[in-house]
Amino acid sequence: MAGYKALAAVGTSIQRMLRNGIDTVIPPGQRRPKPILIGTKDLDDLSKPGAAISYPALAIFCYRLSVDRETRPGWSAVASGDGVPRLPLCMHLLITAFDETVESELQWLGIAASLLETTSVFTGPLLDIDGGWHEGDTIQVTPEDMALESMSEAFQALTANFRLYLLYQAKVVVIEGLPEPVVGRVATVGVNASKVR
Repeated sequence: MAGYKALAAVGTSIQRMLRNGIDTVIPPGQRRPKPILIGTKDLDDLSKPGAAISYPALAIFCYRLSVDRETRPGWSAVASGDGVPRLPLCMHLLITAFDETVESELQWLGIAASLLETTSVFTGPLLDIDGGWHEGDTIQVTPEDMALESMSEAFQALTANFRLYLLYQAKVVVIEGLPEPVVGRVATVGVNASKVR
């Protein structure tokens, strides 16, 4: 369970893990990609001067959020007991590489896949503290599939050209709502009609 900053904190947690992993895998002094969080504007501005994406880069793009249907009933039951609403979310992530050559982009994607397979569970110190996490909170990052046609449609909505990518989902990010006021019991008072004159 976490506060409203949890989604951003998951993104920065993955970014930090990739950065630390790349520093471990690639010897000092060698060329390495910079992990960055990007949005649609960054993809749209890719070819413009001063673009946020500079080569080489490993970009983490959250292209969709969805409600986790499997865990929502359980969290609703918890909320009915303590009055704190909770929404379990899945973050759908697209990870792509930007560099001058295809070979380099494939290397960077290979490193990302290796690191995400090695560290697929984020908990404790692996989670960015800005998320307002509770003790025991855990986020799992797993590969996800999407039909090529659906992904092509997603790229058509952007001005960026289609790119090679890895798809992952981060789940379950449970966002806490504001506590609901506790309403006291209502007593019903009956009136004996025969005594009313």
